[in-house]
Amino acid sequence: MANNISSEITISTAVSVLQNMLAPLNELTLDISNDVVGRAATVKVPVVDTEDSARDYASDTGYTGTSDSDVSVVSVDVEERIKPFHLNDNHLNKSPLSLQNYVSQNANEFGRYLIKLLYTSVDSAITAGTIPAVNVTSVANTGVAISDIQGLHGTLDDNGASMNRHLLLGAQASNNLLPTSIETFGNSVLESGRFNQLFGMKTSVTNAHGTLAAGDPHSIACSSDAIVVVNRMPDTSGTATLEEFTPFTIDGLGLQCAYRRFYDASKGIHYGAFTTMYGVAVAKGTQVAVLAQN
Repeated sequence: MANNISSEITISTAVSVLQNMLAPLNELTLDISNDVVGRAATVKVPVVDTEDSARDYASDTGYTGTSDSDVSVVSVDVEERIKPFHLNDNHLNKSPLSLQNYVSQNANEFGRYLIKLLYTSVDSAITAGTIPAVNVTSVANTGVAISDIQGLHGTLDDNGASMNRHLLLGAQASNNLLPTSIETFGNSVLESGRFNQLFGMKTSVTNAHGTLAAGDPHSIACSSDAIVVVNRMPDTSGTATLEEFTPFTIDGLGLQCAYRRFYDASKGIHYGAFTTMYGVAVAKGTQVAVLAQN
């Protein structure tokens, strides 16, 4: 049976892969719209910090005194993120299963890149001082201990972070924490190889950070409003003649993506690409705690 890279199989396969890979984004602040923007745009997202603490009612100040809230704006650079791939005419004669595996691998790389941009944003915020140096602990991903995770939790406590928190563990760091018997974390952790929560923080695992150099973050803890993810629908414009441009949504997350497909008759090559407009920024640096490679 001949293959084709039309949207029906390709998109359903991609959504299945991306739902799992991008699940950690659900624990952050999402600014998602199906508005179409150009290939590079800046979206301003309001961030609210309450400057004054709660108090007892007093007749001299009533309800309006000491009611200041600081509304600032974080600018998020949104660019078109793509994962292109292609098949020549000979490839189209291979089995549908081979095609599905091929699409899955490309969707997996697309998802890894989007999560890696979260790490890039955190790394830039550390360099800029938006995330204070005291919030960064140097420890090799091969040497992470449960006390290091407790330290991240303590940093968020010290900085008044909300209790709605998320922990994104590097895969090697997570592996270091896994028990060798059920007595430590219970049978479910031993069987699944994953933590649902650590110190009250919803926990996810990723290898998207890639190869680590000294100072690179590998594990990140934050309140849900500390990091902003902005997503828009990509434009249909392009230099190639499109055979297909099909928008699709990542279920459970709402992320707006599209699938582009076109054919180069002179080369006999069928091209496809997953694409989305996407950007990440740290909104509240004091409410982000990081383990960085030493």
